[in-house]
Amino acid sequence: MLETQFLSLRIHYLTLILALGTCPLLHAEKKLNQQKCTSPNAVAPVKQDTPSRRRRVVYNFDGDSCMWTRAGGNGPVATDIDDMKTLIKEIAFEGSQVDTMLVCINAQVMYYPTKVGTMRGTQCSPEQREKWSANEKQRFTNMKRFFDNGIDPYAIMLAEAKRRGLEALLTFRMNDAHGNDFLRTKFWIDHPKYRLGGGLDFAHDEVRDYVFHLIQEAVQRYDCDGIELDFNRFPTFFKNGTTEERVKKMNALVKRVHVMLDEEGKKRQRHLVLAVRIPSNYGKTPPSYETSRKIGCDPAAWAKNGWIDFLTVSEFLYVRYDLPIAPWKKLITEVPIYGGIECIEARSKTGNLTAQQYLRAARNRWKNGVDGIYIFNFFTAREHNAEPPFEVLSELGDRVLLLKNKHDKKKPVLKFSHVIKFEIEYYTTGPQQGRPADGKFPAGTKVSIVKKAGSYVLVQSEKGVSAYVSTDAVKLKKKTVSSD
Repeated sequence: MLETQFLSLRIHYLTLILALGTCPLLHAEKKLNQQKCTSPNAVAPVKQDTPSRRRRVVYNFDGDSCMWTRAGGNGPVATDIDDMKTLIKEIAFEGSQVDTMLVCINAQVMYYPTKVGTMRGTQCSPEQREKWSANEKQRFTNMKRFFDNGIDPYAIMLAEAKRRGLEALLTFRMNDAHGNDFLRTKFWIDHPKYRLGGGLDFAHDEVRDYVFHLIQEAVQRYDCDGIELDFNRFPTFFKNGTTEERVKKMNALVKRVHVMLDEEGKKRQRHLVLAVRIPSNYGKTPPSYETSRKIGCDPAAWAKNGWIDFLTVSEFLYVRYDLPIAPWKKLITEVPIYGGIECIEARSKTGNLTAQQYLRAARNRWKNGVDGIYIFNFFTAREHNAEPPFEVLSELGDRVLLLKNKHDKKKPVLKFSHVIKFEIEYYTTGPQQGRPADGKFPAGTKVSIVKKAGSYVLVQSEKGVSAYVSTDAVKLKKKTVSSD
């Protein structure tokens, strides 16, 4: 335990030193790092969070592709501290309704040097690594460079989110089963009897102990506001056993995490949030309490016992526009319930969701009484060299606006009515900043005007890039009206 805490302090200290060499350190971030390096007695009391905290939009980073993509990037790219901070800046712009940021730190393997489990990719041989995709090779290189230099990119993201006023949570995938060789753990390799496909069988005490200690290590490592247990990656936990046997074992695990968070919270003199994303049924049927309980998860009991602060209902992988929230709201009244939006449609050939599709899904969830919107893998459009529709983050959390049907699909909207006059640099997170541009628009690029910002204008290109350019670089092409 002392070794883990010492490692955490060393990482935070080295991250602070390196950050000072690349950009000015603002007061809030400096104060955060000072608190991490002093005794618990020196930390000023912090007001406890309450269940009524406003979370209009909850934004989930997978901790994976966001480590090797960036705005304007073409394929996998090297990333640095500024890129980690930009990830937060992109979702915390003025007018954004994102109130809570989650960042994932595992997928069976852990995404940081771990004493309890296995760090991603470290169980692979050089021959196996040579067969990895370009994306995975770049990710592995980026993470090795970060950690070899004492920089923890997840700590950077959490600190930047808190500095910008966001609630900053970890999210932990309870039983990821993608099965890639770089996601294999020593625990999984050494214990064949504990395996459940690419995941683990939670019927075994040893598995639940192992998972608990991974969660505990992550919480103790990071200055987070709490953690989410993601039971939807993947929603399979038991090979055998009755429903009641499964529920009893999973209830004990959730309670154990709750107790641990309370103990950690007392040390930090603040409440640490425990959230859950409930399991779906792999899209076979809508996510329901009955299917969740059969899998072994009883979120109604977790809420009734006061173990969790909020929960999210979502589908597996693909968006379900008619997500059934009302039954959950009727069943569970103790905590807020959020409606999840996945990033793609089933059998879609057009890539990630458009702004209109996100708004359509959000409208459904608000109609069914959600307390807020939860978005998953929003940024993964960049895996395909496209930009996510960041502008929608200023609307998804506005229940009144969306229920007025302001964005009804039948309403004509002006699209790509302007053109870039000459090659111009663009910035994705605001008018020209004290950092290199995020990319360039070639002359002749067709764009849609999103909003004006003084001598700059926010445009969106046909390829989905949303960015700021000089007003002088844009001219009216012709009016083209679409009912898309």
